[in-house]
Amino acid sequence: MGAALSNYTTILANTLCGGSSRKLIAGWWYSILGITGSLMLMSIFVMGTRSLAEGFASIWSALMLLMLSIGGTMIMRKFHNSMAVGFFMGSVVAMSQMFFLLFLIYIGYGKDQSTQGKSYKGESVMSLLCLAQSILLGSFAAILGAHRSEILDKPTSYEEMQDFPSVNPNRPADSYDPPTRASTDSGQS
Repeated sequence: MGAALSNYTTILANTLCGGSSRKLIAGWWYSILGITGSLMLMSIFVMGTRSLAEGFASIWSALMLLMLSIGGTMIMRKFHNSMAVGFFMGSVVAMSQMFFLLFLIYIGYGKDQSTQGKSYKGESVMSLLCLAQSILLGSFAAILGAHRSEILDKPTSYEEMQDFPSVNPNRPADSYDPPTRASTDSGQS
């Protein structure tokens, strides 16, 4: 599965970005940011015109997206360690699932509005945007998972490279240097 996904995303990178996986990841992230802006504007509209529960759901999702957008952009630009990228990938998957559930909830709100004889266009637009955001976030997580090595920091100095067994053939992969205890000879036997 991993090899097939990696091959598919490589084909996408070759087709859309001239072979650069980093450009594919960045472009996908910018499209997510664009949909985020649309969802934030729609949530302001929903909050002012719909019920308290629907308004809370839309504002909460907009705030979560705002936090993910800020944190994700910081990780993509500055913090390239494995912990940050892993946390970011988990957050993206969780947000993808949340937006799929919001898609289903807005469909339900739309059905409730239509049975009451009210306009349900706002719910239809929100459900469509939530589905698009869910698909974009899920596919972004898959692309990032397949090409996370392109985002992670690589050792830059000779000393850092000596700590990596794949770079330093003289250091075995399973070597471990345990800490030593300082001897505390007090002259007693």
